[in-house]
Amino acid sequence: MDTLEAWIAEGLTDPREITKKHIEDALDPLRGDQARRLHTSLRSLFRALKRERLVFRDPARSVSLTSSRTLPTSLPSDRIAGLLDRLDDPRDRFMVALVAIHALLPGQLVRLLRTDLDRSKGLLRLRRPGRMDHLVYLDAFTLRLATRWELQRHRRWPDSSNPHLFVTRNTAVDDSAPPISAGVVQKPFKRLGLPAGVLRVDRIYDEARHCADPVRLMELFGLSNLSATRYVLSAHPDKRNGPIAP
Repeated sequence: MDTLEAWIAEGLTDPREITKKHIEDALDPLRGDQARRLHTSLRSLFRALKRERLVFRDPARSVSLTSSRTLPTSLPSDRIAGLLDRLDDPRDRFMVALVAIHALLPGQLVRLLRTDLDRSKGLLRLRRPGRMDHLVYLDAFTLRLATRWELQRHRRWPDSSNPHLFVTRNTAVDDSAPPISAGVVQKPFKRLGLPAGVLRVDRIYDEARHCADPVRLMELFGLSNLSATRYVLSAHPDKRNGPIAP
């Protein structure tokens, strides 16, 4: 690896000397797939060194590639391009967009909190018990839908203390602050005649078909390596007997 050779040339022969700043400096001149490949390689390297107790910390763990991330900018196919035009309610439109564009699970919509959405940064945080949080980088279209829902919510229930991102007329004023039900999430998808699970799979498959990169699927949708690889192999059967570029 050229990066390791460069570090050795600089006199960094002990992996314990490598800091987060060294990782960031190595990634800084790279973009796109090159940056993702190097980042993945360094993460794997330091995880292995930590397992062998050759290092005590992983300097690559807290390094992200937010600056080089490519965001989805539109609905992924003609099949769902006009989908949201068939819905009037801002809450329903926002929920469907999060599934159709960003491949969220219905259960994740139920659990989202208002504090998970940072519209100023275009970020949505998915809290995953037992796993690292996944950050969803929202496109401009979805952010507009998020703003419309927040405005409607404030107009209807300005005094609501429910911390959940999505509420109904009942949960908004309930002092126990319950989340919405799974039925509320499924309602707009039933109206469209497209189950949420089908839309989610279609979105991930569409991305796999265009990029054939499991690392990108992991970054965009928070998939495991195994799930991401399965999507790529499904979209590109010709890769079943050959290497898949990380």
